[in-house]
Amino acid sequence: MTTFSLSGAFARMRQTKPASLAAALATSVLLLSGCAELRAPRPSQPLPTALLPPNVEPLRAAARMAAADFADQGSRLQGRPAETARAVGRLEWLTATLSTDPRYSALPEGVAMSLRAGAAEARANLGMVADTPPAQATAVLTEIARAIDAGATPSFPASVFPAGPERSLQRLQAPGPFPQAGIATGQAAEAIAAADRQGGWKPTTGQSSF
Repeated sequence: MTTFSLSGAFARMRQTKPASLAAALATSVLLLSGCAELRAPRPSQPLPTALLPPNVEPLRAAARMAAADFADQGSRLQGRPAETARAVGRLEWLTATLSTDPRYSALPEGVAMSLRAGAAEARANLGMVADTPPAQATAVLTEIARAIDAGATPSFPASVFPAGPERSLQRLQAPGPFPQAGIATGQAAEAIAAADRQGGWKPTTGQSSF
């Protein structure tokens, strides 16, 4: 990034005609805000506490649970709509976290790519809108699971489930196989376990980044 001197900018402003002063000031503000944006960390995905056991490290727990959820192509989820909603919600969070959080960049790049394909497969199986933001997908699926567990009629927002409540519930009850999600979640759990065995996530220092 080009070094930006605030004092130099204001010195030039004093030599600028009044008509151009506002434009010069606006440019300076944009440059400063751009530098701040590059320095700021990426926002993390909201932690789905309702989908995880209490008092656990969330990434490792989510990876282990996702691998169990989608083992054997997700056969254990068939006929269990609340569990399916929770499983796909965890998959959404795990995928988004490993795809965007720089703390986990030590993992092989293929892990996140495989998870994204698995999440896309899960969305297609449930009839979800393909480009739903992951945080929204996780939140909606969490509420659907909670309603089913309580014996209430779940809400299926049309912006996420365009097929309507009846058809969407049917898909949750019989979502079909999840071959890609099964492969991806198994890979993620193995990669995380391997990183732990090899001394953490910063091999040059031996320190864990989380």
